[in-house]
Amino acid sequence: MKKTSVTLIALFSALLAGAQVIPESYLKKIPALPHDSCNITRADIESFRLQVNNISDQLEIDIDKLNDQLEKNMEDNEETAKEAVMNQLSQQYGMSQEDINKIKNGKGLSDAEKQALANKMTMQQANISIDEAQKLSKMSEAGQKAYAEAYAAEAMATAQTNPKQQSTNDNAKNLYQLASSQSTIANKINSINQKINNLYAVIEADPSGQEMIKKIDKWNSEIMSMTGIDYGQGKEMDSLALLVKKEKTEYCNKFTPRYRAALREHLKILKTSLPDYQSLGDITAEITKAQTGITTPPECNTITSLKAIQAYLGKLEDAYEFKLYYPEDEY
Repeated sequence: MKKTSVTLIALFSALLAGAQVIPESYLKKIPALPHDSCNITRADIESFRLQVNNISDQLEIDIDKLNDQLEKNMEDNEETAKEAVMNQLSQQYGMSQEDINKIKNGKGLSDAEKQALANKMTMQQANISIDEAQKLSKMSEAGQKAYAEAYAAEAMATAQTNPKQQSTNDNAKNLYQLASSQSTIANKINSINQKINNLYAVIEADPSGQEMIKKIDKWNSEIMSMTGIDYGQGKEMDSLALLVKKEKTEYCNKFTPRYRAALREHLKILKTSLPDYQSLGDITAEITKAQTGITTPPECNTITSLKAIQAYLGKLEDAYEFKLYYPEDEY
C-alpha cells in the first residue's frame, strides 16, 4: 500500500511538472532550418513545412484546451467570485448585509436609494460624497492639490486608528501594485513583439525586392502573351525565361539568408523572453485571485508563452517564401 501511494505521488508530481514546462517542451520540438538557403528541393521544403505545421496544429489544440479549462474554471467558481465581490463591497465600502442583498437582487431600488447607496460607498471609500466630488472636479489645480494633501493626511490618521480600514487600504494597495506590475510587464512584452515584427518588416518592405518581383511578373506576362502562337519568337521566349530564372535565383539568394537571420534572432529573443511571458500570466492570475477569489490553474498561466511560440512557428513555416525557382519544375 505504501509503495503504491509513493508511486501515485511521484506520478502526480511528474504530471504537474509536465504541465509547468509545456512552453519549454514545445521549444525542443521546433525543427532546425535546413542547412542550405536556396539549393533545396521543393519536396524538402514541403517536408519541412509539414513538420512545422504539425507542431503548430498541436500547439493550437493545446492552447484551445487551456482556454476552455480557464473558462470552465471561471464558470465553476462563479459563486465564489460573486461572494468575493460582495465581501469586497462590505469591507471596502462599509456596506451592510441589507445593502448587499439589495444589490444582489438588483430590483426594487428607487433612484433615491441608488443615490443613497452610491453616496455611502464613496463616503466610506474616499470620505467624500458624490456632490462633493462633483464640486471637487470644478476646483482649480491649486484647490485640488490642497484637497488631495488634506485627504492624504486624514487617510493616514484613519489608518493608524482603524485597523480594519488599514486592512482595506492594504488590499487596495496590493491590487494597485499588481496592476502596476502587470502594466509594466505588458509594456515590456509589447516592446519585445515590436522588435520581433521589425525583424521581418525591414525585409518585406525592401524596395529592391519589390522591384525584382515586378520584373519577374513583367517578363512572365510577356512570355504568356507569346505562348501558343509561333511567329518565330521562340528565342525571345527562351531569353525571357532565362531572365526570369536568373532574377528568381538572385531574389532567393538575397532575401532568404536575411529571413533566416531574422528567424534565428526571433528564436533567441523568444527564448530569453519566456520568463516575461510567464510572469504576465502569473500576475494576471494573482489579479484574478485578488478580485474574484478564483485560483487560476497554473498551467493556464502559460497561454501567453505558448502564443509567442505559435507566432514563431508561423514565421518559421514561411522560411522559404523567397524561393521561387525550382530546377526540378523545368521540363
